[in-house]
Amino acid sequence: MKKIVLASTLFYALVAFEFFYMFSPFAVYLYSVYNPGLQFLSTSETTIRLVSFFMPHLTRETSNFFITRHEIFGWIFFWGGLGCFIVGAIQIYWSKLKKRTSVQGGLYQKIRHPQYLALMIAGFGMLLIWPRYLVLFAFVTQCFVYVWIARVEEGICARSFSDYSDYKARTGMFLPFRIEKKLPRLKLPKTVWKRRLAFACYYFFIMALSFLLADWIHGRSVKSLYTYETDNSVFLSIGHLETSGINQLAEIALADVRVQDLLEPEQSPNVRFLNYVMPTDLYISEIPMYLPDGKTFNHKNPDKKNGRYYKIIFSTAVFVSRSAPETGNIIRQAFTVNPIVEVWIDPNAGQVIAVHQPPEKRIYGNTPVPVF
Repeated sequence: MKKIVLASTLFYALVAFEFFYMFSPFAVYLYSVYNPGLQFLSTSETTIRLVSFFMPHLTRETSNFFITRHEIFGWIFFWGGLGCFIVGAIQIYWSKLKKRTSVQGGLYQKIRHPQYLALMIAGFGMLLIWPRYLVLFAFVTQCFVYVWIARVEEGICARSFSDYSDYKARTGMFLPFRIEKKLPRLKLPKTVWKRRLAFACYYFFIMALSFLLADWIHGRSVKSLYTYETDNSVFLSIGHLETSGINQLAEIALADVRVQDLLEPEQSPNVRFLNYVMPTDLYISEIPMYLPDGKTFNHKNPDKKNGRYYKIIFSTAVFVSRSAPETGNIIRQAFTVNPIVEVWIDPNAGQVIAVHQPPEKRIYGNTPVPVF
């Protein structure tokens, strides 16, 4: 039992805590641990979705209230769940020190497994913070592992504590009894192999349902972005910038002869462009861009930066499939980008003020990172 708990916890931590690696000072080195696995998943149309994000990570502002603030809600769930888990752990170990039989007070007064519930809540928060399909897969798997372990533990407790049956009759497994009794219950067969088969079928059903829901959220997220589209390009604004404003910046950049000369060799019927628009003093490590001396990468909101000057990072979108998608699907289907040129613009003067070449080496190399 302890080995199963440890293995499942490490599995989820390895997948979900990629987020913390991304923002640590050693991200460049630590991310190399994930690169082989992420690269392998990104080579097939069947598995590429696992390394994709279904909610924005680079984009800090959208037209949807929840999608814009999903990371804030994620941190609330994460720290709230972690706090409840610690409280539950204190209750258990305090009971052991006092040499009591079973813990039935505090968090355990209404719920039999508040610690597992707390970890599920924290895991859901991590999913909102780092909304990669792979994290969703790990989260759903982890929840089922906790349900299975809880059922096994209850069998052990029923044999170990004489009052456990009464305690079980007045409490819920993961929710208060009054709420839980109103929910539909999963009835498993009594035969061991049939029960395991039913549990596995239920797991795959919930997993498929979760991915369908995430795919719907993915579509809503892309629609909520501030973008401007042409026949073969999408200009994506990292912050709140209406279509007319993005269009103005795009026209100024594309009218510059230097930019035209750099983009011309990339023009092809099968090439699609994903171009990022943001204030010049906003630097995002996942987007290959010019970093002036003395500046550092960050994920600050664009409204806290200087909005007088803007930059556009022109890049070609890379897809697993050979056929180029329609313009509206560029963001949904791209799994990385190849930078071409970075253009700094003064919209008030209506001119390009600087043209920069993209960096020769990317911070994260060829590791798949968020594209929106």
